[in-house]
Amino acid sequence: MRRRLAAIALLSILAICVFQVSAQAQCSMCRTALESSPEGKGMAASFNRGILFLLGIPYIICGTVGVVVYRGYRKKQAADRRPANPYIPRS
Repeated sequence: MRRRLAAIALLSILAICVFQVSAQAQCSMCRTALESSPEGKGMAASFNRGILFLLGIPYIICGTVGVVVYRGYRKKQAADRRPANPYIPRS
């Protein structure tokens, strides 16, 4: 099971590295276009905050899912280590 999980993780990382798309050029072009105009200065700050927001949300979602899975795994391990009590039904 661990080998299978390690293989899937390795293939996922390899796929991400191979099939990455260069998107930085578009972001810098948009920022330059916004900062070149006088009314675009305020919009450029909002644009930069929007980029940071879009960057952070996937990490927050993945982190939350990871914490929930980790806690569930730890809770199951703790329940398996407890001795069985014949008077308390196990669910």
